Amino acid sequence: MRNALGSIISIVVFLTVFGGFGVLLYNNAQQAKPIRVIVPTEPPPTISVNSLADIFSVGFGEDSTPLPTIAIPTQRFVAPTLPNTEVANIGQTNSPIELYTLAPISQGQTPTPIPPTPTPFVGGEGETPVALIAPQSRATDVWQPPSLPVPQSNDPLGRDHYILARPVDSNARNYGLFYYPYGADGSATIGAERVHHGVDFSNPVGTPIRAAGSGIVVFASSEEQPTLPGSPAYGQVVIIEHDFGWKGEPIFTLYAHLERPLVQAGDVVEMGQVIALSGNSGRSSGPHLHFEVRYKQNLFGSTYNPALWIVPYVGHGTIAGKLIDTRGNDVEDILVTARNLTDGRVFTTQTYTFDGTVNEINADPEWDENFVIADLPVGRYEVIVSWNNQRISQVVHVFEGLTTFVELQPVQAATPQPVDSSP
Repeated sequence: MRNALGSIISIVVFLTVFGGFGVLLYNNAQQAKPIRVIVPTEPPPTISVNSLADIFSVGFGEDSTPLPTIAIPTQRFVAPTLPNTEVANIGQTNSPIELYTLAPISQGQTPTPIPPTPTPFVGGEGETPVALIAPQSRATDVWQPPSLPVPQSNDPLGRDHYILARPVDSNARNYGLFYYPYGADGSATIGAERVHHGVDFSNPVGTPIRAAGSGIVVFASSEEQPTLPGSPAYGQVVIIEHDFGWKGEPIFTLYAHLERPLVQAGDVVEMGQVIALSGNSGRSSGPHLHFEVRYKQNLFGSTYNPALWIVPYVGHGTIAGKLIDTRGNDVEDILVTARNLTDGRVFTTQTYTFDGTVNEINADPEWDENFVIADLPVGRYEVIVSWNNQRISQVVHVFEGLTTFVELQPVQAATPQPVDSSP
């Protein structure tokens, strides 16, 4: 009996131990849960919370200062006139161009409305307007290149002052006649005339003439005063004193040989406003606009070359130069040629002729030139003169919207030295 009970107890203990061991084996055999490895480039998981919605739900910011609102402009933008103490950085190189206000011109005055495009003048029987000699290298029945924005001053030294717009539209001749340029008497091309104090835009009578810049009309021909006192050669005239200047000095523009003005003295005008119709009045060899730039004073003897004040065409630049003798004196009345080294086109002008009177022409205050060739397509040019039995030339590069300066001077012959015959 006792042996049987001991056997049963042994079996129970064995089964208990074996069963426990089996349970341990079973638990160790269960598959472990996968572990998520976070790659360094992957952001750690976060709990998605709509924080903006939570802020709005509690009314956050309802008692804060509201943000300012900006009114949408409904009127045409008008650039402000710069005061005398400010400098406008204009152009790709941020060269300074100095503008200033002459005087307030808004004292109850308003700009004269721009009239509709006028109908070209039609004269009596047989009075068909005849233009001057056809200008060089440009077609007259197509649009001219667009002008660069006004103003332009891309010269690194700030010498350029292209601050005036062209007074004639692009579908007309809005470039000066090459054979009678500023400062020339025409003797090198068309026979001697008086020294030219401006540039001529040859167009039929009735062509719209526009203000080259904003300002106030200080003179306009009328029935009471049909032309400038003492200057009947101008014919019908308009003169504008601009509301900007150059280096603290005023600028005036004059428009002569008009068919009739469309403004009167005291009118405030904007750049591009039609102010007159081109004509053939006064001392004129054919229908054209005579255009002058007067600097510092509104006088006949205060004119400067308009080609250095009117903004160039897109893709075009200007050559200003000086032809001097071996002693450094200006050489007058000599033909100057600029030859494009790419396509061979030739452009000409004439060196200035100075008369030594109070009505003298003037070299530019920045360039001190005695010839200018304007509206040249960008590229390389050979500038050539023949003088004193010498061919003098120099190659220069013309850049868009820039003046390139060149100085031409003959080679001085070597002075013969005495031969030393001593032993």
